[in-house]
Amino acid sequence: MLRRASVFLLVALALVGCSSSTMNSAPSTPFWLEETSPEPQTAAVIGFARAQVGKRYCWGGTGPDCFDCSGLVQAAWRWGGVKLPRTSTAQGRSLSNVPFEQMRPGDILWWHNHVGLYIGNGEMIDAYNARAGVVRRRLSVPQRVLRVVAPRPHSLDELRQT
Repeated sequence: MLRRASVFLLVALALVGCSSSTMNSAPSTPFWLEETSPEPQTAAVIGFARAQVGKRYCWGGTGPDCFDCSGLVQAAWRWGGVKLPRTSTAQGRSLSNVPFEQMRPGDILWWHNHVGLYIGNGEMIDAYNARAGVVRRRLSVPQRVLRVVAPRPHSLDELRQT
């Protein structure tokens, strides 16, 4: 008897949760679907990362033939004219944290001993591991989101020459 009452209560709660008043409310749009186009500097960083997809993973790799996770992020931001530390730990120590909900393309997704680059639309690029190499994949929720705060360059070509 108690079991039937529990089942009835659960069904009743489920039906109340699916009532017409709930159905009329508009679903909230994930923040990554409301993104605007990235700044030219960030677009260059993301473009560099996209061009590396398919390359192999190698521990300590900074390119051009293979990358590890932090080497890929460092090389991508160097292409955008910003010098970042070499390791994921050093990148985590030197960059500013931002809330996950304020993440935008170009931000660095940080986990203990791993980083990736958020490219927008709920996707990321990272040097995943030795089996997968550099991949573009669905966003995986990071422990931290790091923002690169860089001066706006006059010309990306000028910065690449330095």
